[in-house]
Amino acid sequence: MINLFQLGLLAVSTPLTFLWVYFAAFTGKKYRSYIQSEFAREFPVNELLCVGFSLMELLRIHTKSRRAQAKIKEIAEIRGKKYAEYYYYIWMGAVFTYGYTVFVVMLLLAVMADSVEFFLLAVLVSGLAVAYLILTLQDKLTAHRQELLMDLPQVLSKLTLLVNSGMVLREAWRRTELTGKRALYKEMQMTSLEIENGVLEVEAYRHFADRCNVKEVRKFAGLIIQNLQKGNEELAFFLKDMADEMWETKKNEVKQKGEKANSRLLLPVLLIFIGILILILVPVLNGIG
Repeated sequence: MINLFQLGLLAVSTPLTFLWVYFAAFTGKKYRSYIQSEFAREFPVNELLCVGFSLMELLRIHTKSRRAQAKIKEIAEIRGKKYAEYYYYIWMGAVFTYGYTVFVVMLLLAVMADSVEFFLLAVLVSGLAVAYLILTLQDKLTAHRQELLMDLPQVLSKLTLLVNSGMVLREAWRRTELTGKRALYKEMQMTSLEIENGVLEVEAYRHFADRCNVKEVRKFAGLIIQNLQKGNEELAFFLKDMADEMWETKKNEVKQKGEKANSRLLLPVLLIFIGILILILVPVLNGIG
């Protein structure tokens, strides 16, 4: 017999389930271009992203809010400014799709099980699904910034060497950008492309700093901009000084990563040790008994 709790859950889960089925079955064509995009393929079961897009439209979630613009600015660092808003829309569609889908499924299980625990679990698991996507994006952003930071000392050293040899900064920049294929070198290449397309050098280097959005890279770009504006003849000295500083930072970063790796290995080693100890002691204790 259905009790009041089940009746309440049915009243909530039934319209949510029908709405989900409607979104999944009838809105796919409307959002086909988004669902079939390269960005959408990054997410599992991307065919269901139409559920999230439809829910966003229903709730009037858009990309022009202050919070959305802040997130788009972060995404621009890893996806480029051109595609940042588009990727944000796809990502938000995945967030709403997974959160909504998990919540509906767990809610139906709560109805069938007549369990308050399942209802609380529905809230928790759907929240975890959303948190996972948010943290995954943040991890990508952190990894991107760390990659920029790790490559900066080498870039500074190459620039210092070329400038010290008498090469003008613009030519030294162009030669340095061709010596690597990672994120920092690609950003340098984009800066060169902007200059070739008519953007002022100072503005191009400012754009470079904005795209990277790392304190040390901003300082590096600031040195170059100061050189262009004031004609600082000691640019090579400042670049070398910063390169030495960044090499020390890199050494400390590598050391910290090594320490973190060792601490992570400590638990598995301890568990293996306990397992071996049990394997040795159990036969001994059995023999004594």
